[in-house]
Amino acid sequence: MTTTVSTLSPAATDAGRLPLNASSRALTTRFLDFWLIGGASIAVWLLLVVSEPIRTDWPGPIAQHFSNLYGLSLSLALFINYPHFMWSYKLAYSRGVDFVVAHWWQLIAVPLALIALLAAAYMWFDTPARDVGAIRLAARMLLPFGVNAQVVAGPLVGNVLLTLAFNLMVLTVGWHYTKQVFGCVMVYAHYDGYVLSPRQRATLKWTLRGVWLMAFVDNNRAGTFRGLAGFSYSSFDLPDALLPLAWIVIIGTLVLCGHTVVYANRRRYQRWPSANLVVPFAAIYIWWLPITRQSEFYLLLAPLFHSLQYLAFVYRFEEVSLRDAPKRELRATALMGSVVVAGWLGFEFLPVMADVRFETVGRWGFYFFIVAATLFINIHHYFIDSALWRFRDPVVRRNLLSA
Repeated sequence: MTTTVSTLSPAATDAGRLPLNASSRALTTRFLDFWLIGGASIAVWLLLVVSEPIRTDWPGPIAQHFSNLYGLSLSLALFINYPHFMWSYKLAYSRGVDFVVAHWWQLIAVPLALIALLAAAYMWFDTPARDVGAIRLAARMLLPFGVNAQVVAGPLVGNVLLTLAFNLMVLTVGWHYTKQVFGCVMVYAHYDGYVLSPRQRATLKWTLRGVWLMAFVDNNRAGTFRGLAGFSYSSFDLPDALLPLAWIVIIGTLVLCGHTVVYANRRRYQRWPSANLVVPFAAIYIWWLPITRQSEFYLLLAPLFHSLQYLAFVYRFEEVSLRDAPKRELRATALMGSVVVAGWLGFEFLPVMADVRFETVGRWGFYFFIVAATLFINIHHYFIDSALWRFRDPVVRRNLLSA
């Protein structure tokens, strides 16, 4: 979820106008929200970290439980990860033609551009990259900068275009994760009556962007090769000096945020932020910082908990929308079922059928349409949310912030 904030917190100027206790307002319930927007992820991460020696050294049923983690995460994706993407499409495109036209860049131009890119990758996949002058020139220009030329010097045009799309996905996903956490913090600041000035909101936003910067730098060192569905692509080879600089940003912004937001509000209003406000902020650091990285959690479960966090907002949004609807329970059940099916079709069934029909594995050695679907949905999801979750939007304010 991406947020653009106008005024979320009460414009109170003294402690007497602020509630001393957190209100009962929540996305679901305050107890469940704590676990959905970050608490469960921290608990599972801690379990994986603490149990790692046991899983390594103790054979038998203990290790077996954790050996099923990969399969479990794939099954859970059907009901959590995939629906969180599909719900963004439902919420955006069901707002009507006027909404889509008003946000034409995110909802019309971007998907058309992505379709054109992926179609070009398919149509000209076998064309040698060296035969395309622009690609050859770009590779030559990047050659002095470490191994960055790998990104635009694949043997085939299809490799180059998909590699660029993968790097775009990494860039937008990191930004999207941190903006969603910012949205969690802002919503709970509103629920709690926790005053945040425009300067404090900007400080929080830039503090979280430091996490995105760290993740992007760490994932783009030494031109590491990664893969999906049989396709291998290269990340960028950023200068090594950027990593210590990213750590300086992380530490500096955290100290600044603690002083100008938490300490300042404690001194002025005699209030600490609630656990529900803090937990998504703490979770993103555990999910993404290299120093807290647990490989299974990072690769398999961080996306799941990000999606779970998103679905808490979807629940609140849809619960308000359907509050007075006839046959509310039946409509909600049908809606949830259709979103799960749409996710399965979009991520798995239709791409696999296309890969089988066009024999992409035999031709190129990987599942082209699975890769294409993953890239399209992940990148477009970021742009959809940048249009959808704007707190100055009256529909969003009514469904998320009303009593």
